[in-house]
This record gives sequence, structure tokens and C-alpha cells, in this order.
Amino acid sequence: MPRFRTLLALSAAAMLAQPSIAQDAETTEQAAPESVYPELYTPSWTDNDMAMIASQLSGYWTSATPVESGRNEDGSVATSDLLISINPVPVEGLSDTLYVESAHAETPWAPYRQAIFQLYRYKGKVRLRTYEFAVGPDSLGTFTSMGAVPEYFPQLSGDQLIATMDVELQPTSNGFTGASPYPYPTGSGGAVEMTSSLTLDGDTLTTADRGYDANGKVVWGAGVDGSYTFKRSEPVVTVDRRDDGMAILGFGEPADMVVQPGDSMSVHYSGYLTNGYRFDSSSIRGVPYTFIYPPGQGAITGWGIGMDGLANGNHRKLVIPGYLGYAERGNPRANIPPNETLIFDVYLAELKRPEPAPEEVLQD
Repeated sequence: MPRFRTLLALSAAAMLAQPSIAQDAETTEQAAPESVYPELYTPSWTDNDMAMIASQLSGYWTSATPVESGRNEDGSVATSDLLISINPVPVEGLSDTLYVESAHAETPWAPYRQAIFQLYRYKGKVRLRTYEFAVGPDSLGTFTSMGAVPEYFPQLSGDQLIATMDVELQPTSNGFTGASPYPYPTGSGGAVEMTSSLTLDGDTLTTADRGYDANGKVVWGAGVDGSYTFKRSEPVVTVDRRDDGMAILGFGEPADMVVQPGDSMSVHYSGYLTNGYRFDSSSIRGVPYTFIYPPGQGAITGWGIGMDGLANGNHRKLVIPGYLGYAERGNPRANIPPNETLIFDVYLAELKRPEPAPEEVLQD
């Protein structure tokens, strides 16, 4: 935790120092290395049972029916389809790990929960342990959607996680089922303890998390006899692994005007290093970065590449290798080391197209 408090302090200082440090007119691209894109991540599982459970869990899941998500302005109940993504990722000091995100279908780029699953054996039986991140809110954005590109998954170790729950699993004919062996302490949502259950049956995933108050009353979760059902679905994020080493993650197809040369782009972004340090954020300042496309020498090379094909209102995540970022010189002002991989969350807030030049009036 002290390490991340230091990162948060550096992040705040960098953002206050000068706006738009992610873009730098002095940046120069260096030659691409021989091996441009990193090797794809291949997970290693402790045994066949864990490999099978991980394979069954991995992928994207959508709630079978909309779930209550709050209140509308008129006081009526608001509902939303929920999304879960589960992907194997490396975590230093832990084996058999997966990264988990839960989000509303309307905003897959903004998960409301991020966690790590670990499979391990306890007295011969397989358990699934859940961990919450202990890296601070400014660093969580580093990990968002990065399960889709585990070869670039940010640095994470077991001592940056907090264990919250175990679920003991048993195999079935078409998957597995399990429940927490006993209630676990919690302070979330007015509850003092919580339980969980999980069943996977083919392409159906059923969960039931419940929080109980001091009188044993369910105060959040699925209710006494309730549960949430999810169906396996198509990925909500597209991944473009480019030959130049960049990875571009997209959320949905362009639904509005797509950027063309000469357009003015106003982009909100947050920039991170792979160690969780947020070095810049226009969202914190409340002022988007505005430039004419393509940005040319006014931005790091990878930024210009990442803007190509972006549509008004779209969200993307960019993973930019060092040679397409600040290269060998780094950016000391932003605490960015030489040849550092950069991760950006970007949102095209406004796209303006210049008016066509008036036609010349022919003179008699």
C-alpha cells in the first residue's frame, strides 16, 4: 500500500503541473524492435480440474433478464442488462488466476466491480477465492478491460489484493456448483456478513451473493431465495493486435460521424503506466484535449494511430509500446521512464467537421 500511496501523490502532482502531458510536440518515434508484439499469454493451471473450471468460466456473460440498477428521475425502478467478463491473467505470487469485471450493458468500458478469481485446493477440494483490488481508485482504470489482452495485463501482485470470499466447488455432469462454506465478515451496504453461491451448467451461469445485517436479514444481493442468471455471450470488446505492437480495444461499432483528416477532435482521456500509476487525466481537469486530426508531431505516434477510425461518442482503450510513445527519452516531467508502455482510456467527446470552402463565383 505505501507504494501505491506514492504513486497517487506522483499522479496528482503530474496532473497539476501542466495539462495534456500525454501529448508532446517534441516526441520522436524510434525504430521498431525486431519483436514488435509480445507473445500471447498462455495460462498454466495446477491440474486438469482447475484447467477445466477456468475454461468453463472464461468468456463473456450477459444477464438472462434485466436487473434492478437504481431509480429513474421519476422514482420508477431502473433496470439494466449486466455483463460479466472473465479472463485468465498473470498475478505475481498467485497461481491459477482470472480477472473479472462486472458492468452495465450500456457502459462496458466502466465496470462497477473489478476482482480477481483464484482457483486452489483446500483439503483436496477445489475452491474459488475472490479478491478485491487494494491499489486505490486512481489505479483501477489501468486494469479496466485488460483481461482482453492478458499479454499486456498491468503489473499486479498478490499483496495488492484483499481476499474476500471462498466458494467450494463440486463437479457436475455439465459444469460445477458450489457455495461459501460459511458466512464471511463484511462492512458493505449495511451488512455484517455475506455468503455466495455459484453454479455453471453448460452455457448458463447462476450466482447468488447475499449480505446480512446483525439480525440475519438480507440487506443486499439476490434475496433469500433469489439468484442471478447469466448466459454465455459474444465479447463486448473488440481487440486489434497491430503489427506495430499496439493493441486497440473498442466498445461497439461506430454509430456516428467517423473522424476524417481536418476534423477537430475533443478527447477525454486517462493515461497510465503498467504499474498502476496514472500520469495524466483530462477528466480530472474537466477539459478535453482538442486537436486537428491527424495530430502529427503534436502528439506521441501511438496516439495518432489510436485515433484512426474513431467515431463521435466512442470509447477506446489504447496500449502503446514504448517506441510509439516517449521512446528512449521518456517524459521526466510526467514521471514516465524511457521505453515505457502506456495505457490510455479515451472517449471522443466531440467531433467537429470544418465547413466546406465556398465555391468561387465566376466573374464575367
